[in-house]
Amino acid sequence: MFLICMLMPASISILTEKRMEKEKFNNSDLILKYLLYTFLITTIMNTFIFIFSSEKFFYYNESTFNYNSCLKYMWLSLIIAFILPYILKIISANISIDLEIRRTNKNESIKK
Repeated sequence: MFLICMLMPASISILTEKRMEKEKFNNSDLILKYLLYTFLITTIMNTFIFIFSSEKFFYYNESTFNYNSCLKYMWLSLIIAFILPYILKIISANISIDLEIRRTNKNESIKK
């Protein structure tokens, strides 16, 4: 049950992004996007568990992942999985990073 909660929502995110973009991805892009979404969703959900859990240091014990908490975890992670591709698209559309690398010769730096 723990593995389903951790690994399933990323596939929902990829499906949402695929319908949003309407372009074909190659297999390596799909694997990298799946790993990215798995990392992001798991990090967000672990943050929620840590903040709202009564046991701050042992939040991966048996009482945390019983049937009731797994059901809550799964519903919340599915909501995040649907929203996350839209958030990443908005961020990537509005924020761009341009790097310019200049190579100087040693003779030019000595003349200055």
